[in-house]
Amino acid sequence: MEYIRYDVALTDNEILQYSQIIDQFKKGEIDFQTLQNMFLNEGITIEPVVNDYSKLPLTPEVDVIKKRISEQNYLYSDINYFVLNSSEFKNVVFRIDYKAIELLANYGMPEYQSAMISTLTTQLRHAYSNEKDDKLEAKRRKWIRRICELESSLKEDRVNKTK
Repeated sequence: MEYIRYDVALTDNEILQYSQIIDQFKKGEIDFQTLQNMFLNEGITIEPVVNDYSKLPLTPEVDVIKKRISEQNYLYSDINYFVLNSSEFKNVVFRIDYKAIELLANYGMPEYQSAMISTLTTQLRHAYSNEKDDKLEAKRRKWIRRICELESSLKEDRVNKTK
């Protein structure tokens, strides 16, 4: 079976919408059954691919996790990624990673704005080149401007919340 990355098969609006639903699950605002129903309402089946706990030593904690998974009472931390299927696409692997975080940050979600700042800061630290690379330098300047935009947005949110 061939899987397709979500950013290849889905539009930015779809990625944002699905990320927001999964974020609710991640935060514990909805359970997995509700998550599935929300996707079904959109005509999409969502199947979790859970983390492999088979090689861990059997401890009471691992036993509880395995029992919860066997009952399909998943927590976000149990799931490695989701597979989405609909009449429009098949075998789409979805997880909240760079592209989804970027869209959630652009949407104005503070925790994802902070995550994006952290990601861009890390990219800046590791994107050095000894050679004169105009393309890399342009990317670095863009990342710096984006960090400033995100930091400014976060400051505005904090000011607005204190009013």
